[in-house]
Amino acid sequence: MKFDCIEKALKWLFYRYGGVVAKQPWPFFIVPILITAGLSVGLFTHFSKESDPETLYGPDRTYSRRNRAYIEDVYSNVVDEDMLARHKTRVGIWGHVIISPNIGNNVLTVQVLNEVLRLHDTITNVTFTLDGESYRFSDLCIQWKNECLENELLVLLNYTAENVVSTPLTYPVYSLPTGEILFIGTQLGGVSLTADGRIMNASAMQLVYNLRYNTDDELEKGFLWEKQFLRTLEDFETDEVTVYRQISHSFELEIDESSSITFELVVEVGVIIVTFSVLSAFSFDWVRTKPILACLGVLTAGLALASTFGLFSFIGIPYATVAGAVTFLIFGIGVDDMFVMMSAWRLTSAYKSTKERMKDAFEEAALSITITTITDILAFSIGCVSQFYSIRLMCMYAAVSVIFAYIYMITFFAACMVFIGHREEKNRHAITLRKVLPKKNAPSKCYYICCAGGSSDTPADEQDDGKLSDTGVMIFFKKYYGPFITHWVSVVVVLILYFGYLGVGIWGFTTLEEGFDFSTIGVDNSYLNEYYGVEESYFKVYGPDMSIVATEELSYWDTDIQEELENTMAKLEDSKYFYNSSLSISWLREYLKFLNFLGITNPSKETFLQVLREQFLSIPVFEQFVPDIIFDSTNSSIISSRFYVIGKNLATTVQTRDMFVEIRNIVDDSSLELITFNGYAIWVMEQLVAIRPITIQTLGIGIAAMFVISLLLIPHPVCSIIVTLALVSTLIGIIGYMAIWNIVLDSISLLSLILALGFSVDYSAHITYAFVSSSAKTRRQRSIFALYSLGAPTLQGATSTILAVSVLSGSFSYIYRTFFSTMVLVVSIGATHGLVFLPVFLMLFVPIKNPCQKQDKKANAYDQEQELPSTDNPVFNLQEQ
Repeated sequence: MKFDCIEKALKWLFYRYGGVVAKQPWPFFIVPILITAGLSVGLFTHFSKESDPETLYGPDRTYSRRNRAYIEDVYSNVVDEDMLARHKTRVGIWGHVIISPNIGNNVLTVQVLNEVLRLHDTITNVTFTLDGESYRFSDLCIQWKNECLENELLVLLNYTAENVVSTPLTYPVYSLPTGEILFIGTQLGGVSLTADGRIMNASAMQLVYNLRYNTDDELEKGFLWEKQFLRTLEDFETDEVTVYRQISHSFELEIDESSSITFELVVEVGVIIVTFSVLSAFSFDWVRTKPILACLGVLTAGLALASTFGLFSFIGIPYATVAGAVTFLIFGIGVDDMFVMMSAWRLTSAYKSTKERMKDAFEEAALSITITTITDILAFSIGCVSQFYSIRLMCMYAAVSVIFAYIYMITFFAACMVFIGHREEKNRHAITLRKVLPKKNAPSKCYYICCAGGSSDTPADEQDDGKLSDTGVMIFFKKYYGPFITHWVSVVVVLILYFGYLGVGIWGFTTLEEGFDFSTIGVDNSYLNEYYGVEESYFKVYGPDMSIVATEELSYWDTDIQEELENTMAKLEDSKYFYNSSLSISWLREYLKFLNFLGITNPSKETFLQVLREQFLSIPVFEQFVPDIIFDSTNSSIISSRFYVIGKNLATTVQTRDMFVEIRNIVDDSSLELITFNGYAIWVMEQLVAIRPITIQTLGIGIAAMFVISLLLIPHPVCSIIVTLALVSTLIGIIGYMAIWNIVLDSISLLSLILALGFSVDYSAHITYAFVSSSAKTRRQRSIFALYSLGAPTLQGATSTILAVSVLSGSFSYIYRTFFSTMVLVVSIGATHGLVFLPVFLMLFVPIKNPCQKQDKKANAYDQEQELPSTDNPVFNLQEQ
């Protein structure tokens, strides 16, 4: 059966295409420049950014998104002019501060509390002006009973610091004389208690200022107040306390700050890549050296990026910080393809015309970069259907950038190759463009070093001069590394190293944990990181509050319904993730106590509802339950109601995930129609729950797709299997060593794993395709030929990619540092498979004969050099069958 029909067709097509470009290079040079110039206008006229964390990092179509939609529909009458903080369905608009004393370890002293009250007055007087009107906190706050929601602890002290001496504070709740219970567990942290439960001291205090957010006008005003809030607190001077601050938009502002860093880093990476490319392409053969072509190769990647970002701006796809990583990625991919094209050019005969050399180069190189481009696009396309918008966004940018890079590589860069080819054909100097003599005809030593190069005018010297096309790296792979790595001793060592690598990778694979650290979303040393550091230390004992919502019309007066609801609440309160009934909030429990107080037992439906509406909910201490009970339009039934439990000791994201899973399981196990919700669930808890199954699904689809592509484009089924196995092996190693490197599985690291799908196949496909394309007589010679022909560009491509992302290693952004760390793993492990493991496995396991194998002229010429070590040693007899 023939497997190379597609390969033959594509090779023939690219062979003819190379001739077309060589004949008329100028259109291929000018058109990409014009397209880029036109699309780049979009960067200045239509550019937009997305920085909302919930949009970027929260998975789509989730349990919590559906639940929020239900709650916002059914509880639409609960507005922020008359609600409590627990009733919020979104993160909302707010300012938080944490205060810790500079001297001592107790915030509950008169001296410190006076500073706290001064800070409170400063915050409530934060003022901004919009359209000629001034606004302050009291104009924008969420209200309850026509008053701003206040911080319970300050209310308890009647805004007088001296009252702390005479008030026996209890923790985490304090009972007022009116019977109302104040929960202060989230307002004090690092609390020490006496034997009878009274507060001795507290290390930190947290104050919260909630603003309305239901309309666009409220959102605009709230954001302006938040920005003024940050500026005011930054200027707040005090020697008594340290103030840590956060606003609801801190994530967006920090992400925007990360975005601004990107443009500074682009300049750095451009300089690094240009320098590396020039050095890689440089030789002292002043005709065949190609520093200018290397610069044009980097420019090709730049054109692709400008076209992509401009196109997306025009069509309304926003930019986000994660998409900024594409910049560094495409420089690596583009330079990798450039090295493959230049390597193929070197393998052509210097005595052929430029047109014939372009045909030969494109016949070999264009198919290789086509394979890797297809695999990259396929990998990114899989990411484009991810449930995470951040992943979809980056993969869209990456996929389109790869397409542009490929198109410009076979047009713009190909035209540049033609221009350089004509210069070489005329034996002109690479810099001065003056015609020079070959090195053997150099009239002086100085001329030999600084000017000479190229070929003589007679084909008789082709064999000698032709070898000058091989770079030092290519010669190294052919004469030294290739024979060394395929020697039987090296083969044994490689096998031992491989299985050791695989064992460590599998062990790490099993220990990888999901995670999401709030403090890592912004830049280092920011006010946000400082805030979360203190919060992590003092305020993880209580919270979050999780609502349990009955979504069906229930007969709450029925004892069976009451028992089922009570059983569900009891299961949650018995869980290690929630506090007991003393901190839970249940209107039904309080109402049943109220009925019992009135002497009403087994009430009828009418009595139950009438007393509930007319008496119970009218008592001030119970008015808090009004937003938790939704009656129908006739007040004859309850169509929905909600209850609350408080999370306990959720110090890590893994504990938060497990809590969320447990409450969902308990609620789902109920015979009643119940759901659960929290405002942070969508982009924090849901990500923690969804990330592992989404990762497995994404990588599984990717591996299957890569196998199909390999089978179609690499003309040998065994090689396709080996490429796929190499991909699996690489992914196991990357994931395993991520765990060892303390990188958790989140949406950022998942992005890198999607990139690994493309990169891993790139390195494997280059070497495998070269192995299959060779017509060398033995497997060992084929492995050496693969390393000789594509080892250098593979190594150069890996190096250029690492250099491209190296500037991120010192970034102040966790997103970029994680991207750097995972990309180093992806590239180093992928390149190691391509340059170390695969040559050995191909030599050992791929059958020597392919019945439809096309004879490779370069491979034949290479075999005829007979420079390989002798393989007469009986040790190789098995290998070379």
